Amino acid sequence: MTRPMDAVADDAAVAPWLVRLVRRAMRCSAGCRGATVFLRCPGGEAHSASTHPDLAVLAALQEDTGEGPCVEAARSLRPVEGADLVADARWPHFRVAALERGLRACTAVPVLTEGVTTTVTLYAFRPWRLTTADREAVGVLAEETVGGLLREHARTGAEAEAEQLRTAMVSRAVIDQAIGIVTHLLECDPDRAFDVLRVLSQRTNRKLSAVAARIVEAKGRGSTRELRRLLGEVRADGA
Repeated sequence: MTRPMDAVADDAAVAPWLVRLVRRAMRCSAGCRGATVFLRCPGGEAHSASTHPDLAVLAALQEDTGEGPCVEAARSLRPVEGADLVADARWPHFRVAALERGLRACTAVPVLTEGVTTTVTLYAFRPWRLTTADREAVGVLAEETVGGLLREHARTGAEAEAEQLRTAMVSRAVIDQAIGIVTHLLECDPDRAFDVLRVLSQRTNRKLSAVAARIVEAKGRGSTRELRRLLGEVRADGA
């Protein structure tokens, strides 16, 4: 079971998936000469890819102006096509920019998967329409891509959580060892020993686990006097 991809901060991890998607999507139709993909996560995180720099400019223009087939498809979650941009005046800024680059037609295919909106836009140099079968194929590719990203995101998150847990367990074990050493050296109870370690951590501006590791490594040697002084302070403060 995957978990929601509310944000994917690492563009380098997402980019290969999107590049592969636009390349595969472009091959769905013989008339297609280029493609872009725009992916937006529930938290607002956005990623994109294109088969050509000019198409990346068109994608950015649509985001900036809030008009164009990609933006319209993402809003409505319905495919949007411009079979011949010469005769289509719906998106003035996009239309001019597309025609300047020799593009005559486009179709934007949106897919919503577990809160992630993916819009694949295909472009052609001549008047052209994407068939229903090809449109469905593009949608399947987009769903597969998002599914793969979600699984990868979940796996990476699980690994990170496991590593944090391992680190916490190791740190706890080291701290417990240090408490045992301090308890023995100062002939105090474990609570007092922990308070001594905490004060030493604050005084030296180091993590408690780092202070504990140093005491464990040295087995308390050379630190008894300092530890006894700190114990006296702890007792005086009533900690």
